[in-house]
Amino acid sequence: MSITWISSHNTAAYITLDSQGRIYVSADARRIIKLPDKTGFFLTMGYDLEAQRLIVAKPEDVSADVEPFKFDNRAYCKRAAAILKGANLDKHAPPIRFYMIGDGEASKQAHLAYPPGTYAFALRD
Repeated sequence: MSITWISSHNTAAYITLDSQGRIYVSADARRIIKLPDKTGFFLTMGYDLEAQRLIVAKPEDVSADVEPFKFDNRAYCKRAAAILKGANLDKHAPPIRFYMIGDGEASKQAHLAYPPGTYAFALRD
């Protein structure tokens, strides 16, 4: 008999748009992006409609003419509706989860053509 052990710790880096209208950034995504652990933070967010990818960056790392999203010390932001509308995702019922592509900065991955300082997350149903 073979046993497959399952860890209670989720090691996936992801961003969720939940059913309560919030955006949540997982602990592993925060660690990779180098966001603070127990304090609030800001993220600039965009969406690649063609590839269905959520693109995020720290505001100081990119030049974007948009207001960054403010997250609380639990890594939640109450502005998921703005992402849903801006990305034309309102046809999907929340929760919607985007998983980080690769293991770090998108510009350092040859198959992703995004600016330096950005991180790409792919929509998975």
